[in-house]
Amino acid sequence: MRKRNRRQQLVVRFPEGDVDLESEDGPVLVPVNLLGPMDDSEDEEHPMRWNPEFWSPQWGDIYEALMERCPFEVRQLGEFIPEKVIRFGQEVPGITYGQVGERVYPPKGTKFKISNGQVTLKLPDGTKVAGVAYLQVRNLRRTGIDIFASPPEKRYIAEGSRNDPIRSRLMPGDLLLVNGGIGSLGRCAVAPNNIGLVNISQDIDRIVLEGIRPEWVVAFLQSRYGASQMSRWLSGATGQVKIDFKEIRRLRIPVPDQKNQEAIAHQYWRMADYHYEAMKARERGDELRAQRILKIALGMLEVLLVQFERIVEGEVKEVIPLMPENIPPKLKQFLEDEYQKIGELHEELERESVSFGLDRQNLLGIPLERYEEVVKEAERLLRLLDSLRGDFVEAGKARAKGRQPS
Repeated sequence: MRKRNRRQQLVVRFPEGDVDLESEDGPVLVPVNLLGPMDDSEDEEHPMRWNPEFWSPQWGDIYEALMERCPFEVRQLGEFIPEKVIRFGQEVPGITYGQVGERVYPPKGTKFKISNGQVTLKLPDGTKVAGVAYLQVRNLRRTGIDIFASPPEKRYIAEGSRNDPIRSRLMPGDLLLVNGGIGSLGRCAVAPNNIGLVNISQDIDRIVLEGIRPEWVVAFLQSRYGASQMSRWLSGATGQVKIDFKEIRRLRIPVPDQKNQEAIAHQYWRMADYHYEAMKARERGDELRAQRILKIALGMLEVLLVQFERIVEGEVKEVIPLMPENIPPKLKQFLEDEYQKIGELHEELERESVSFGLDRQNLLGIPLERYEEVVKEAERLLRLLDSLRGDFVEAGKARAKGRQPS
């Protein structure tokens, strides 16, 4: 017999706007839903809890698309998160976060030197120790890792120090997810191949995935299908701006064949390459160039997510490359300008939504849905990219034919 928890959940929905509790017009009417037994065990969960309209009616259509129209099998993310993995010679959890509590930085006056990706800290007493990049929420952008978002004295910690436990040390391919904070939760990225020595704060989860590409998962989490699930947990489960391991494991995610996952992964890194090119410009002190390239990366990400959502909805079956291979320099610059415009448009709409309070229901650090104006521009650019893809394919066939012996 399955274990059941017989607790019932009381859901109270207060009316919108100002409520005068001392009004002479009579009592304030408040809708109340008393659900049946809810199960919090690992074996079984109450079906009403997974009804999206239980938390908010607006998620009904989104879940219908995910659970009914999606051409792929939909599974729980936890199926791909191992309980234990071997890291740096130690057995550590498959999902964890950084050291909790006090943050211990190198003493004032510490200098750092970077050579071939290796960070060396020179302490005030002349001692030299290996440095470990220390990521906080501010360092995780939607397009990748930005260590320069922290002041120099808080970018690195000493290897083996309090905030550098092996269990949360990063490796290439790790999924990073901000696990809490208004306007921050949900931001995520994949650790790149040249990650070096890096550790994380308690507000970031490090997740190891097996059997699914982390790039596919990051695209899913930043799509409306992933974002809506995380938003639902915040609104209904605890009322706190936090998502825990159990909730992460229960996220429903479509699982396509390897070909689709690889296609998304390839385009994810095409976008992320621009992000890390911006980081190199920032390291050189060229902030103007860094800002331009970051906008290009953001535009590419938004176009990729438009494609991702169409694939999940079964509207398209393949990914159009964000940047064709071996294209002429002038055409590449033209496409970069187009992506920059989309990135700037997205940022402008974000600022406007905050100014007018349009996103007051969104506690996440990622959009719940794509802006219509951004989608329109993305679709226009995708049509162009699709036509270019055809031209390049035909040109490649012609070159290949010309090389064949007569």
